[in-house]
Amino acid sequence: MLVLADGREVSAAELAAALWDGRPPASARTRTALHVLALRAAFRAAGHHGPVVLGGPEGYRIPAGTVRADVGTFDALVTAARDAAGTGAFDEAGRLYRSALDLWHGPAPAGAGRLWARHLEVCAAWSGAELEAGRHRQLVPALTAAVRDHPLHEQLRHNLMLAQHRSGRHADAAEEFRVWRRRCTAELGREPGPAVRALYYTVLREAPPAPRRTGPGPAVRARVAAAQLPPDVVAFTGRAAELRSLDTLLTGSSRAAVVTGPAGSGKSGLAVHWAHRSAPAFPDGVLSADLAAYDEGPAAAHALMGRFLRALGTPVPEDPAERAACYRATLARRRVLVLLDNAPDPAWMLPFLLDGGPGRVLVTSRRQADHRAVARGAVLVGLGALPASEAAALVGRIAGEERCAAEQEAVRRLCALCDGLPLALRIAAGRLAARPEWSVGLLAGRLADERRRLDELSLGGLDLRTGFGRSYHRLPAEAARAYRTLALLDTPDVTAWAAGVLLGVPAAAAEDLLERLAAENLLMDTGTERYRLPGLLRLYARERAETEDAAHDRQEARDRAGALLFGTRGGERREAVRALCRLAGAHAAQERFARAAAVYRQVLRLAREQHDPAGEAAALLGLGELAAADGHFGEADRRLRAALAASAKADDLALTARAHLALGRQCRTLHRPALAGRHLDAALRAYRALGSLPGELAASEELALLDTEPSLNLVPRQAVR
Repeated sequence: MLVLADGREVSAAELAAALWDGRPPASARTRTALHVLALRAAFRAAGHHGPVVLGGPEGYRIPAGTVRADVGTFDALVTAARDAAGTGAFDEAGRLYRSALDLWHGPAPAGAGRLWARHLEVCAAWSGAELEAGRHRQLVPALTAAVRDHPLHEQLRHNLMLAQHRSGRHADAAEEFRVWRRRCTAELGREPGPAVRALYYTVLREAPPAPRRTGPGPAVRARVAAAQLPPDVVAFTGRAAELRSLDTLLTGSSRAAVVTGPAGSGKSGLAVHWAHRSAPAFPDGVLSADLAAYDEGPAAAHALMGRFLRALGTPVPEDPAERAACYRATLARRRVLVLLDNAPDPAWMLPFLLDGGPGRVLVTSRRQADHRAVARGAVLVGLGALPASEAAALVGRIAGEERCAAEQEAVRRLCALCDGLPLALRIAAGRLAARPEWSVGLLAGRLADERRRLDELSLGGLDLRTGFGRSYHRLPAEAARAYRTLALLDTPDVTAWAAGVLLGVPAAAAEDLLERLAAENLLMDTGTERYRLPGLLRLYARERAETEDAAHDRQEARDRAGALLFGTRGGERREAVRALCRLAGAHAAQERFARAAAVYRQVLRLAREQHDPAGEAAALLGLGELAAADGHFGEADRRLRAALAASAKADDLALTARAHLALGRQCRTLHRPALAGRHLDAALRAYRALGSLPGELAASEELALLDTEPSLNLVPRQAVR
């Protein structure tokens, strides 16, 4: 479009309308920007050193005369060939396809992989038209050469098998399949596609399928094929295991698959790429919708059903129940793929599932699938970070492989800073492609600054915050607060009990909150007792905390996080209790009594959960001392006596001494001198046994204030020297 515009700026809306056949998804601006980045990289790789694709206020343009191409003629011939094939005029279609292919002179230049892929697609379409015209015998030599030159192109190999089969060379066709199967297994890590397998079984039955009628007249079609599949992903990389899982939709009994993962993990890309790869298995086409543009609820589902029925050329009933019945009846007879992208919940697919028939449903969602999807037998595919090697390969394919090969360590660092998320990697690689003067190390250095990393991972409408925000804004208030607060704990993972300490809730309640965050893929469930918060999601949560939480609340959370981190470096939960007690003591020393009491109550709950009598005694002592300072003597007495009992159970002499001292001070204040003396004498003996001079002095001072004779004889010898 840009070349044919002869220097005119083509708006982003025009490009999106062309790319998605007039039905651009909500993410069209983002995807169009990616296509433009890939085009710029291809021109640079082809030797165009100056600017070729220029950005404008509304879209993009290529200055007139900058590029000479006959792509327009090629496209026109291919379109005419497809139209001819659609009417059954396969002789004419074959001639037009051949004319389009004759425009090529050698392979496409380096970096024009997508253009070369189109050439191969047209080769396959030409051979398909020739097969339908009945020229299978003449086609075998040409297809044999094409398969030799492109041994991993499945459609060409399929057409060669079909030509051999129709020529009576059944053994050759069967052997061709076996060769292809070995290559698939060894080089692609997968089985042959469903269309090739189906043809192989036909070959084994020795029943050659007859070619269709050829002629100039239009053929009447019994039904309309859906054609809503978005363009394939630029530079799709990796995900071989996940693609194999989706392939079970074609070979197994499952009629639906759900792809889930955090924002930016490449769910849409995987689904669209698999749909392109599996297109021959769905001769009735693809029905596709970006659900980010739809509301939740049955009304939205019924509206989408109506859109799908119109795409299939079927009248749409107004009544919702009749519409659903019409949808089921129509799709029960068609081998069609229904692609529901960006579903707010995987359960969105339920109204679109069919109990029978050849159709399949593929859903992508940032939210994990629940029991409803499992109960319907859906294939579940979870996406996370790309492995390091695949992440580096993706960056190289967009930014330039030679460039990245020269800075392999910087590429590894950049991939790690992007958390291996395909969207983040594509943005980073796109920025490198747009700035050839930058080194990979320069961009990695900019990403290393956490304060600006999310800003750096933004490019022309592409960013991570939008996707993260869609997941975050689905959270209830308590889960959202938990997400923001957990980001302040500067460790890669957290347990339920530690989250409870940080959030000030029981461990069971904390685990429920962690599970909710994991369900939204804002937190990663590691399959152990620990949950992981990746770096980019952590940075987004901290941004939300800065925006939504008061400064004193953030500071309180940081204090707890610091104490928790200090106390758990050795992995000991009881050390966390001690660290939090020190935090509460620091609050009390600075007269932040309410904060101190809140932390002590949290410590008390945690200590009791861990069956830690020493921690329980420390928390009770702190609460008792705070109650006494506030004049709540009844509560103070209960707390301090409970602390004394817990310290005895823990066999902790230091805590016992402190409990006696606090009780003695309390009794003296309440004018109970006899009881005060007993507690203070016990405290003094305990501190002497511990060798604690400050403790002895404190107990002696309290005894002196009682103005009793024993106190004069109990002054420590160290004090009078």
